[in-house]
Amino acid sequence: MVKTFSSTSIRRDEISNLVSSIRTTNGSRVVSLTEEVLLFTNSVTCRSAFGKVYMNQDELINLLRDVLDTLGGFAVADLFPSWKLLHKTSGVNSRLVKPHQKVDAALENIVNEHIKNRALESKENGDPFGGEDLVDVLLRIKENDELQFPITSDHIKAIISDFINLIILFLRFNRALKFMSF
Repeated sequence: MVKTFSSTSIRRDEISNLVSSIRTTNGSRVVSLTEEVLLFTNSVTCRSAFGKVYMNQDELINLLRDVLDTLGGFAVADLFPSWKLLHKTSGVNSRLVKPHQKVDAALENIVNEHIKNRALESKENGDPFGGEDLVDVLLRIKENDELQFPITSDHIKAIISDFINLIILFLRFNRALKFMSF
């Protein structure tokens, strides 16, 4: 049996939340549609990937943003990749170690929480596919060896990281649009 992942119900739920949020103001305050749409996009992405919006997701997003800023910055060592001494003296690698460890620990917690929840849910009900999010689907694929190559927790963490990077790119794109608007 082939089971695919769909975030349609998540999008519908978040659209409902968005409309309710705007409706509850009753004209009593100014509503920033930009902020509301950003919140909507962030919630849909996180719920699709993780199953819920995590309380510490802002911290994780900021950590990944710092890593991306460090990686995206100028480094002389990039101009001369064969000069190993430049890599050591530039300090880029040493600035990335601690944030990378924090990001890895946060992603590991997300994966471990899903593993624990999957074990509890499989004991409670017989439906192994009920309410799956992206992490659950990836864990199921890992457990059942459904791919032609083995998938590891590191692969799952990389995919989660890519989802968070999508949020970061969307936020940056939105800021660029604000900057360009007159």
